Amino acid sequence: MSLPGNTPEPDPSLDVQFLDALVPRLTAGRYTLTAHQSLTKGGGHVDEGYLPTPDAPVTQHIEVRAPRFTVQPEWIHGAYPPPGATGLYDDVLPHLTLERPTLPWERQEGTDSKGGLLPWLALLVFGEGELPGDPHCLGHTDQRTVAELINGSTDDPADVVLPALDQRTDPIAADEEKQVCRTVLVPAAVFHAVAPAPDELPLLTHVRRVNKRHQGVTLTEDRIEVGDYAVAVANRLPSAAGGRYVAHLVSLEGWQSRLPDGTEAGESYTGPAEKLRLVSLWSWAFESLADHAPGFAALTEHFVETEGDQGTGLLLRVPVGDRPLTGREQQAVADRLRASYLPLSCRTESGRATFGWYRGPFVAEPVPRQTDRERRRCAAEALIHLEEYGVFDVSLATAFTAGRGVAFADHQFAATLLRLRGKVRKLAEQALSEPAHPVAGAAAGARARLAHLVTNGLGEHLHEIHRQAAQGAQAAPVTPVPAATRLPAIADITAQQLRTDTALRERLSTALDTLTGAEQDEDLTAVRNWLTRLRSLAGVSFAHLVPDARMLPAESLRFFHVDDNWTATLLEGALSVGLAHSFDLAADDLLFGPHGKAPLPEPAGPVTGLLLRSQLVSGWPALEIRPYLAPQATDGESALPVLRRAALAEDVLLVVVDGVPGRVEIAEPQQGVHFGIDEPEDGRSDDPVDDGIIRLRSLTGRVGEELGEAHHFPDTPGLRPYLRAPGGDGPGRVLRTAKLADGLQGALGLQQALTPGQFAIQMINAAQRRTFTTTTGDHANG
Repeated sequence: MSLPGNTPEPDPSLDVQFLDALVPRLTAGRYTLTAHQSLTKGGGHVDEGYLPTPDAPVTQHIEVRAPRFTVQPEWIHGAYPPPGATGLYDDVLPHLTLERPTLPWERQEGTDSKGGLLPWLALLVFGEGELPGDPHCLGHTDQRTVAELINGSTDDPADVVLPALDQRTDPIAADEEKQVCRTVLVPAAVFHAVAPAPDELPLLTHVRRVNKRHQGVTLTEDRIEVGDYAVAVANRLPSAAGGRYVAHLVSLEGWQSRLPDGTEAGESYTGPAEKLRLVSLWSWAFESLADHAPGFAALTEHFVETEGDQGTGLLLRVPVGDRPLTGREQQAVADRLRASYLPLSCRTESGRATFGWYRGPFVAEPVPRQTDRERRRCAAEALIHLEEYGVFDVSLATAFTAGRGVAFADHQFAATLLRLRGKVRKLAEQALSEPAHPVAGAAAGARARLAHLVTNGLGEHLHEIHRQAAQGAQAAPVTPVPAATRLPAIADITAQQLRTDTALRERLSTALDTLTGAEQDEDLTAVRNWLTRLRSLAGVSFAHLVPDARMLPAESLRFFHVDDNWTATLLEGALSVGLAHSFDLAADDLLFGPHGKAPLPEPAGPVTGLLLRSQLVSGWPALEIRPYLAPQATDGESALPVLRRAALAEDVLLVVVDGVPGRVEIAEPQQGVHFGIDEPEDGRSDDPVDDGIIRLRSLTGRVGEELGEAHHFPDTPGLRPYLRAPGGDGPGRVLRTAKLADGLQGALGLQQALTPGQFAIQMINAAQRRTFTTTTGDHANG
């Protein structure tokens, strides 16, 4: 058991560490702070009685509040089985992972036999027909205010029992009484059958400290992003025959006297036929089906089954089919479809309706980068005319328009870009108005300016001024014709000119030092960061990325290369906002070009990625994606950097990788690895409880490593002796958790009882993973 400030530093070699608990320094309740001082000199008190003493201290009453009747949705990290899932879960103990790692211990609900703080919540699993208000396990709950929970509601039958909340040490504030919470009515016999005993509660709650390096974008090498998660585990296995279940994270406040005593003799309920109104902090439903593969394995196996020849079915493109092709035209169409193109209807500038070929930034095969072209200033310049067929390739033109649209949609970016352009023009004009060699001195500069005035007709201007002065008032006033606004001296400077005129480029580049110095201009920083995000396609609509649903059907995994030409044109479209003359194009090159003052960070190599449309995205929020360079695992290898990871929809995940991976591993997250039992290789029963085992794991050295096939518990397979005896038709398959922990302790040869973290290590089922490797031609194989 640890306080938050005393938790161990993460071990970079481990993906997950198990802690017994994270106990806050102060739990919910009322406290009194006392303070006193003692001022002495030569061993005698000299405070003359004006300081508070130990006998008469200063006191201050404080109240610590903690969640009591509800939890915030953002505190829920994930659940297993996933909400709404259908699969074979008869060997799984459902669990809930919480983003708030101290939540189970923030309220004082007594201590266990070892003096540890008991969790104030528990995860209870109910089957069909066990809850009167939710007989079909759909997740229904009753809404009640806190006041109704305390005093009862007129809707409650006479046999409803309310929780005995302790308002003496932890009073309910007036504003809390109006708070609405979710409740569930549980028959007393059902509660007694599924609720853990006090000494079992700590074993069913622990903390996981997870290294999240494979669950998001890649951070710097010297930083390990760690996540602490509290995990509440149920003590009930779903039936091997299948059925629907609902799991409720319930508050145990006021129900300690109703918990079973943990003895086998006390498993039978002998109390009155009452219904307990429990506070349901969170709930979800799932269904277990007999003869159905587990969720993660079945979903990823589907990707392998649909991979096609050499994995070509896992490439992001519209399926071409295997129909025979006749003629050069049909072959050309098939080739374009295989290259991730799609024919889309469009309209030419003259208004004629036709179709054009479109390909988004994600392509099945790598596309060579265009390096010897001028910057495009409008979408029309990006159109590619396919003369042989009289149609256009509108891919890059669409990219330009998309970038321009994203920029205009972000008003703050557009305004920032215009301010930055104004600053650059001003600095450039100042640089060109100064003499090329200012070291010659101020006098030289003045002579140069005077010579410039004389050359440009200073004498004639002075003569005209003298003539008009001589005429005096005789001349009638004439309003002069307004002169045309002159373009600034920098207007006609082009990017091509800067590439050939080294001196001019150096002069203008030096002028921009005030923007890119140690304290970089905030507008420049904002524009650069925005463009960097845009290049990773942030803000680009999904229709531009995947223009046809057939490219990414339901329950599919697709790999792709990123077309650098598309993303470069996308940036050109964004930077087309606010262009006034040629110098703006040159200024963009001075700032953001490869040799500019603030170049955009370039990926180390070709950019690739994957799109996943599956229940895996919603069911496993922190699903791990591990891209590696080598097709086969090697010691000490590092994963390729992940440039972007984003859930584009509830069931769609985008991962962009810096480099071309030789293999990609998709794995269950370490904070979501589930509890359960295993079956031996020669399993004989349809019910895993009958021949189930727990594979023992090391608690020293390589913690968590399986000790081998010869080390399992029990020696004779079968875990029925560790299940509570159901009373009549009451809930079954509830573990005798404390007895099981004692048995594991003996099997491991330990002198002391298992801690919650050690028990968790023994009960976890290893996180599953699926590996896809590339073969010749960049195709993926599962």
